Order: sequence, then structure tokens, then C-alpha cells
Amino acid sequence: MIKDIHIPCNSVYNAILSRRSIRRFQQEHIDVDILKKIVNAGRLAPSAANLQPLEYFIVNEKKLCSKIFKTLGWAGYIKPKWAPSKEERPTAYIIVLVTDINNKYYLRDVGFASENIVLAAEAENIGSCILCKIDRDKIRDILKIPKNLDVDSVVALGYKAEQPVIEDMKESVKYWRDENMILHVPKRKLEEIIYINKY
Repeated sequence: MIKDIHIPCNSVYNAILSRRSIRRFQQEHIDVDILKKIVNAGRLAPSAANLQPLEYFIVNEKKLCSKIFKTLGWAGYIKPKWAPSKEERPTAYIIVLVTDINNKYYLRDVGFASENIVLAAEAENIGSCILCKIDRDKIRDILKIPKNLDVDSVVALGYKAEQPVIEDMKESVKYWRDENMILHVPKRKLEEIIYINKY
């Protein structure tokens, strides 16, 4: 059983500030106990009506990881088409599964759980990227996932081999890589999106 650990609020906030979507990874194995701990963070996320329609499939075996990698779409804004090189691929994946897509709130649950997962990964200094442009049928076949479970998304994981930079958003939401292959991610300024007591 995983022990409950009190984490100071500033540590959580710092994890939120430092977390970026990572698409280049060191080729270092992630211990399965750390992966289970990260999934546990997803399990404990808020769930609408506490219906808990999500399950999780951990992949960390090298050959399986290679098969899953081929089912994923990467960094749609970067042209020409880009994906991590063989020396930069994720070393683990968490597949988010849904037991009941008729639950009209299940996508909120996926969002809550996915955010918990990536923040728990960040706390372990593990990079993450949530991927929805995926070949769900191939993933189901590769992992022999039963038909009663829907494949929603994949969280790619690995120790970071890059540190993206936040930029103030000016004209476009599109992220880009500079000549040094550093990823730049535009974000709206806080003062542009916040209202206090009046609009």
C-alpha cells in the first residue's frame, strides 16, 4: 500500500509552474513502483458523482513501448512532421481507459485524472505528455484490452531530456522549436484572463 504523504502547498504550486509537455526523454528505466504511485494520483482525482469510470494500463516493457510509440501522433504544430528520435522516446506509458462512455461527465474525470498523473510525474522529475492523437484500435490490439473498455488517451512518460520555455502569447497559440531544438510554448498572460469582482 502506498503511504499518504503530506505535500506542502508550495510544492504542488511549484510542480504546476514547472510542468510542461515533454516530448524528448532520457532512456532511463522508470521503476514500476513509481509508475504505480503516479497512477494512484490519477485514481484519487475528483470524479463526477464519484462514479470512477476510469482504469489504467501501465506499459514499461521496452518492446511493448516500441509498439505503442508507433500508434502515437506527436507535436502537430511542428513542421515538417516531427516525432522523438529512437534515443529520445518515452520509456513508459499510462493508457487511460474508460469503463462507461455513456457517463456524460467521463471526459471531466479523464481531465482531472490526467492532470493528477502529470503533476505526480513532475514531482518525481519525470516528464510527461498527454496524447489524444492515437490509434486506439491498434493500442487495443497490442495490449489485448477488452472491448468493454474504451481507450481514451495515452500519457507518455520518461526522465526529461528537454526543458521547454514559456513565452508570452502574442499572435498564435502554436509552439515552436528554435535552432537549438528548444521548445517554446506561448501562454496567455494572467492579466489577460483574470477578472476580480467585475468583468
